[in-house]
Amino acid sequence: MTLAPLYIGLSLCMAAFAFSFAGFGYGLVAVPLLALVLPVKMAVAIQFPFGVLLVLLNTWRYGRTLEWQNLKPLLLGAAIAIPLGVFSLNWFSEIVMKRALALFIVLTVLSARNKSGERIIHGFAATATGGTVLGIISGWFIGAYTAGGPPAVIYAMARFSDVEKAKGIMGIYFLITDIAIVILFYFTDVLTLGTLMESIVYTPAVVVGFLVGAVSLKRVSYRGYMVGVHVLLLIAAGMLWFVH
Repeated sequence: MTLAPLYIGLSLCMAAFAFSFAGFGYGLVAVPLLALVLPVKMAVAIQFPFGVLLVLLNTWRYGRTLEWQNLKPLLLGAAIAIPLGVFSLNWFSEIVMKRALALFIVLTVLSARNKSGERIIHGFAATATGGTVLGIISGWFIGAYTAGGPPAVIYAMARFSDVEKAKGIMGIYFLITDIAIVILFYFTDVLTLGTLMESIVYTPAVVVGFLVGAVSLKRVSYRGYMVGVHVLLLIAAGMLWFVH
């Protein structure tokens, strides 16, 4: 009996845990792990339906009271940059682009871990210009590699000290960008009925991971939550740098 299904289930469970706890990171964790035993196209297809459902759930739980004014700079920047990200595949190599994003994440997290750097990041993200710049960075990488989550997370965490409001911004933003990705994947045959049926088999693993993450979140302080978010961002940066 092959161990691949067990490994796939465990990978999706870990990814769901990360998303439930931090409000992001499902695809960033799932795709590199699954790609060790599956073709990249299949890895993306199997994890993606669960990613969309989890984003919908977080949007429903945390995004209903969010003021759209807080999200507008990020969406404006992403709308400008997503088409540029698609075309950038013809201008820059994938490795250069992914490592540029990884460096951006590391520098931002290191800055946020000290008080003066945290104040600068919060002040920048609180402005319309700062939110738009982070939206442009996020949109660029979404268009190029569907890996634009970290800049949006940095914006949300800098903008709000309330975990639920931060998750609300991330949920709505990821939902809007996921709609664009679903359309793209449909017309490029990444998502098919066959891959959807393969995904459904791993539903219990995703549910377990999500529930464990939700329980863990209730047991930590806001400071502990921020440490978890920063660790996950650094793991994502490492995957962007080393996994190709």
